[in-house]
Amino acid sequence: MISESNPVFVKIDKYKEILSIVEVINKKVNGVKQLLSELEELKSKEEEEIASWEKNLDEITHKIDSMQEELTKG
Repeated sequence: MISESNPVFVKIDKYKEILSIVEVINKKVNGVKQLLSELEELKSKEEEEIASWEKNLDEITHKIDSMQEELTKG
C-alpha cells in the first residue's frame, strides 16, 4: 500500500493517459446518471398511468355492479 507521505512518480505520457481515462470514466458515469434520472421519470409516469387505469376500472366495476343491482330489483 502506498503511504500518503511517499511521492509517486509517473511518466508524463502515462499521467496524460490516466487523465484521459478518468475523463472518459467521468463522462460515462454522468451518462449513466442521466439515464437513471430518465428511467426514474418514466417509472413515475408509468405508475401514474397505472393508477389512472385502476381508478377507471374501479369506476366501471362500480357502474356495472349498480346496473346489475338495478336490473335484479325489478
